Amino acid sequence: MNERSGPSGGLEPAVRLFAGELARTRFFEGGTFLSPTGACGRRVFFAGALTAVWTGEGRVCARVADPTGTLLLSAGWRESEAAAALQAMEVPAFVAVTGRPVPDEGGPSLVPETVVLAARQVRDTWVLRTADLTLSRAEAVLAVLSDEGADPDALAAVERYALTPDVLAELLQMVKDALESVHEGDGTGAAPLDARALVISLLEEAPGRRAAEADLVAAAGERGIGQAEAEAAIEALMAEGECYMPSTGQVRLI
Repeated sequence: MNERSGPSGGLEPAVRLFAGELARTRFFEGGTFLSPTGACGRRVFFAGALTAVWTGEGRVCARVADPTGTLLLSAGWRESEAAAALQAMEVPAFVAVTGRPVPDEGGPSLVPETVVLAARQVRDTWVLRTADLTLSRAEAVLAVLSDEGADPDALAAVERYALTPDVLAELLQMVKDALESVHEGDGTGAAPLDARALVISLLEEAPGRRAAEADLVAAAGERGIGQAEAEAAIEALMAEGECYMPSTGQVRLI
């Protein structure tokens, strides 16, 4: 697995993974994980429905579900802020979580760094973007299986998970089911993109929860959000105290 690090030694970007794929992840090395579709990293950005919170053995635990499965969160004294946030939340609620996946007997669990309440639109935007990224990784895996690709993470996934076209088809069906679960917002089966929700989502997975404004605008453009709309969304989020500019041209999530 390739080692990843953020710019200037900062916190590396969080990888978007569906719960269904994370549950299938079995390879951890030096704090880095490798998923069946070749996602490689140390941190995960996840969004879903908080369905239960409880305490036991000095830890605050919770279950968060996305359209593909359920993920266990487990916060101890080192994650006191995340633990306190979970205890203050009323179930059910939509949440966005950034954390570190760790191997467990029943499948990987997530040690949360941050847990924040989120709107349904944020969850839906997360599903759409996570589906895009999962499909891109699956295409790289399929290229390797067809002897037409050389992506190192895809190669490692094929080798370590003994992937076959049938296994890959199961993962693609998982993505299809997730997309179908997104509530109808515009009559097309997909929720309409909200510029502010997208900006928050992009910052959540950025190194240190910060990014250049120009990069945010460009990334929003790739998702169909115009420059003026993206810039207005960033300005509105700063006015609402959701984010700020620690330096010229940089935007950071609170």
